Amino acid sequence: MRLTLRTVLPVSLAIAATLTGTSAVACSMMPGYKVPTNLELAVAADTIVVATVEDSRPGDSDWSGSVIARPTLLIKGPALPDSVEIRRAGLDDAMRRKATVSAPRELRAPNPDAMMGGCVRYFFTRGMKLVLFLKRDPTGALEPYRSAFSRDAEDVSSDDALWVKAVREYAAISVVPKEDRKRRLRQRIEELRVRTGDIDAIAIASDMNIELSGKRRPPYD
Repeated sequence: MRLTLRTVLPVSLAIAATLTGTSAVACSMMPGYKVPTNLELAVAADTIVVATVEDSRPGDSDWSGSVIARPTLLIKGPALPDSVEIRRAGLDDAMRRKATVSAPRELRAPNPDAMMGGCVRYFFTRGMKLVLFLKRDPTGALEPYRSAFSRDAEDVSSDDALWVKAVREYAAISVVPKEDRKRRLRQRIEELRVRTGDIDAIAIASDMNIELSGKRRPPYD
C-alpha cells in the first residue's frame, strides 16, 4: 500500500515562502485554527508509524516532487503500510536549505522547519526516521495527516527515542473513549512519575500535564 501525504496549504504559497525564507506569518490559516496537541494528533490518526526516508521522486520543479519513506515500526493501527509518499517535498541534498534535525528532548514545540513557508515540513534528509500520523480520507484510504505548526512529521534517532515513547503513550490513550481520556491521562501521569530514575518517563508525565491543562502552543491557540 502506498500512502500519499497531502499538505494543508496551497503549494504556490509553500514554494514562494520557503525558498525566500519567509517566516511562519506567510501561512494563511482559517480563523479559529488551533494547533493540534500531541494527544489530538494521536486521536486523529488511524495508523501511526516510524518511517525511514529512502528516496525522492522528481517533479517538474523542486517542489512538485515527492519524498518516499518506508515504514519500519507500527505504533498504532492494524498493519504497517508498504511505503509513504510525501508529496510536494524533497531531499535536502537537492534543496537550497538544510533540513533541521528535531531536538531529541523536545515534546511540545514542532521542528523549526514547520514554522516557515507552508508551516509543515517540506524537506528531509535521506535516512531520516520520521514519526508519521496516518488518517483515512473520505474514500476510506489512508493518508498521512498534516496540520500547520504541529508535530506531525518529527524525526527521531531511533525506535527507542523519547518522542516515539511519548507517541506510544498518547496512541494508547487515543483509543480510550473520549469521556475517559482525562482520567486515563491523570492515571498514567501518576504511574510514570514513580519511575524516578527514568528521565523519559518523567518527561512524558510532564508533557501529559500540559495536555491536561489544555494549554496550546503559539502562534495559534
